[in-house]
Amino acid sequence: MKRVVIVEDNASVAKYFRYVLEHAGYAVVITESGDEVIGLARDTDTVAILVDISLRRTQYEGRYIDGLELSRILKGDADTTRVPVIIATAHVMAGDRERFLQESNADGFLRKPTVDPQEVLSLLSRLISGAGE
Repeated sequence: MKRVVIVEDNASVAKYFRYVLEHAGYAVVITESGDEVIGLARDTDTVAILVDISLRRTQYEGRYIDGLELSRILKGDADTTRVPVIIATAHVMAGDRERFLQESNADGFLRKPTVDPQEVLSLLSRLISGAGE
């Protein structure tokens, strides 16, 4: 089954994304561990990773990282670069989307709170099929 990994420190937001994705037929793993995310990204069942930008408790190799850095790590690793990364944030001032995509090397961007499930699923579908954002 196709898996989507959610890296989100807000339980309500993580629950919403899980609900949307599971009802669309995806397996979902929610984690705040950067080390676990990297391991899951190396597994061929993982088809996408949704990352909150403002992570507070996420660690990778013993140090705290935010979602931008986690995305850069994923996109910079030859074993995980194939997995589309979608960054999500409530920071949506003019220019933020473009700046965050550039800084993170992510493949897609979602504004939170995301209230339209179809927005999530359409973006995910485009990225998985290789059509880009």
